[in-house]
Amino acid sequence: MKQEFEHLHPLVSFFCTTARVDGLNFNLRGMPMPLKKRRHLRRGDYEQPERILISKFIRPGMHVLEVGASLGIISTVIARQIGASGSLLSVEADASLLPFWQRNLADNQLSGRCVNALVAPTWSREVPSSLMKKTFKPSEDKLSGRFESSGEGVQVPWKTARVICDENNFTPSAFVVDIEGSETVWTEGPVGFPGSIDTVIVEFHPQYTGPELAARCAQALLDDGFRLGGYIGNVLAFARG
Repeated sequence: MKQEFEHLHPLVSFFCTTARVDGLNFNLRGMPMPLKKRRHLRRGDYEQPERILISKFIRPGMHVLEVGASLGIISTVIARQIGASGSLLSVEADASLLPFWQRNLADNQLSGRCVNALVAPTWSREVPSSLMKKTFKPSEDKLSGRFESSGEGVQVPWKTARVICDENNFTPSAFVVDIEGSETVWTEGPVGFPGSIDTVIVEFHPQYTGPELAARCAQALLDDGFRLGGYIGNVLAFARG
């Protein structure tokens, strides 16, 4: 029995450290992902609402700005969806995750760019004062976290989405947002996204902001000329017109 187990062990190890999701391959070896989320990924239900809405609203040839890139799993889904004629610019606050982002795209023969910054998802040049004093503190599982004003956390610069795009000579046609509640800046003034952006997919975080403020964030996008195209849970997709 022991010899039989030893013979099977490399195969068992392979399946425990790899996942195939939406036809994409992910190497879990060394990835800072807790066991529960690894199971979700192997079952195919990790970030499922985002993946479904991306498949419906992100089109080949789009130029996608993604903020809150994390390990690059959703980034890889986006990169495959937009194809070689599209382009991807991702932003992640935790620089320690960038090597995994790069590996996940490379393992699937896909490409994109990822920069390290804290992003205010506005189209002004100045970061709103409500965010400037905050830092981002990753949680223990490294895939989420919270914004706080204590001064602890990741020490990286705040930049607006507009500045990120200007610095990278990038004109987005879609905006994918998952940034743990800082979308609340949309309630502080006109959203003002450029006309080039015709699609926004955002995960709202009522557990951090409260449901009323989350609803006001969604209303701000409607007031900016978007319509609700679809939603699954707290993930909403908006389109122009």
